[in-house]
Amino acid sequence: MTGLERLDGAAFKALVVSGHARLRAMAEAVNALNVFPVPDGDTGTNMELSLRSGVERMTAYGGDDLAGLAQQLATGLLMGARGNSGVILSQLFRGFVRVCRDADALDTRRFASALQEGVDIAYRAVAKPVEGTMLTVAREAAQTAVKAARKERDLQRWMNLVLEAARQALARTPEQLPVLRQAGVVDSGGQGLVYVYEGFLAFLEGRVESAPVQATGEAADVVEQQFEYAAARIDHEGEYGYCTEVLVDVGGHAFEAAEAALRERLASYGDSLLVVGVAPLIKVHVHTLHPGRVLEDALSLGELVKVKVDNMTRQHAEIRETHPAASAPSEPPDTDERAIHSSPEVSPRVRCGVVAVAAGDGLANILRSLGVQRIVSGGQTMNPSTEELVQAIRETPAEQVIILPNNKNVVLAAEQAAGVVGDHVRVVPSTSIPQAIAALLAYRPDAEAGVNAERMAEAMAHVRWGQVVQAARDTTYQGQEIRAGQFLGFSGPDLVEVGENREDVLVATVRRVSDGDAELVTVFYGAGVDEATLAAVSERITRDLGLEVEARDGGQPVYDYIFSVE
Repeated sequence: MTGLERLDGAAFKALVVSGHARLRAMAEAVNALNVFPVPDGDTGTNMELSLRSGVERMTAYGGDDLAGLAQQLATGLLMGARGNSGVILSQLFRGFVRVCRDADALDTRRFASALQEGVDIAYRAVAKPVEGTMLTVAREAAQTAVKAARKERDLQRWMNLVLEAARQALARTPEQLPVLRQAGVVDSGGQGLVYVYEGFLAFLEGRVESAPVQATGEAADVVEQQFEYAAARIDHEGEYGYCTEVLVDVGGHAFEAAEAALRERLASYGDSLLVVGVAPLIKVHVHTLHPGRVLEDALSLGELVKVKVDNMTRQHAEIRETHPAASAPSEPPDTDERAIHSSPEVSPRVRCGVVAVAAGDGLANILRSLGVQRIVSGGQTMNPSTEELVQAIRETPAEQVIILPNNKNVVLAAEQAAGVVGDHVRVVPSTSIPQAIAALLAYRPDAEAGVNAERMAEAMAHVRWGQVVQAARDTTYQGQEIRAGQFLGFSGPDLVEVGENREDVLVATVRRVSDGDAELVTVFYGAGVDEATLAAVSERITRDLGLEVEARDGGQPVYDYIFSVE
């Protein structure tokens, strides 16, 4: 298609479909190259499912207008986003919504603006972006796109330049992240984005195939570290100042100018700044010592629809004085009482409810016994989508809701779901079941969500936990050579033991986590552990480590043992 200078709505839809087809064809190749040794919600699968959701919604749209198609694509991506890579991808595609709003076609300049706008949105969504990742590849490609569009009008030649910039940025990712350099590989989130751009170019060159091409060996050198995107987004709720939230109707003001003005003015007032909106409403969230200034600035641009100011210093002090110790729960109530928590028909309405992500009937029942109103099935191997979390939030019989993601690759989707539903939802960024249990011991159904979030986060910060899992692939992880089939012991996110025998690894990992000053270990055993094996290893832990063992049937897949010590 050399000579093509404009994409109308129909061509834009075909271009995105081609990008998805290329990603779909290579998704398994990306998954297979994961440096993280544990079976998980892999980047290729998460990105493909997320983009598929956007493509399906866009394809079902009745019109061919560019603005409508871009909006449907972004909405589908937002709701279907899975895992951290899927959430980041959904943010990148939001750039097309703003650029296509008043356009009937995309030329190179508008296309470049959309890529740059998406990068800006994605970087704002991640509080502390990590370079050497998918974000870096997107940013460097967008910078080249904007520069090249000043002279190049042919979309095919222009996309060639953008793709080459993305490939070069991807090749440099090992120089930016030690974990990639150690393994001699590139970031798979960035690789997935490169595949999408390859699909774009295939359409512009007229090479779109009717069926997905087969994955080839070209991705064989691409390996991904599951970066802590979630941790990068977690802001401490603040020990000082005021959590200030304002919803302002900017009315006759130019919406984007008002949004930019608020973001610029408030950036110097504090931290945890969020300025988002859909015309004519803008929502502001900031932690500041001067909430009055925030209200004055918002008022100068329009009518204040809603104002909320919390004294975080006082909240923090009260929580430190009153929160219970984080410890393993006592025996769960009987089956009838658990049924009350799990049944939508009889769940009592409370002021603040909890949605939690879990895999395994045993773990789900334990969480319900501690007050969770809704369980979203998923976690390590299948990260739930934003839409699944939104549905669970809306079904929760409570005025306000806390989300416990219980997996590092679900935190971003949980935060995106909270943003979709509204400011009555808070995310407590738990990354494990022991953390969730500790948080639930500090949860009070009659308290405000903000108070509960602070109390629960404080409680789970003191938990010592670990887990044992079988390696799914050969790799190098955290400096250790790992062979598929070996058993791995983790202390929190850190790999501390590697061995051939599962129970040996469990005992050694418990020893490392307890550090000689614990009395009790609570073990949640998975679907692959029989009672005789459990009894034998429990006896070993008591004999060799002097710890009392409390065993619970978690029924979870993937992780054979999950435990906490106290």
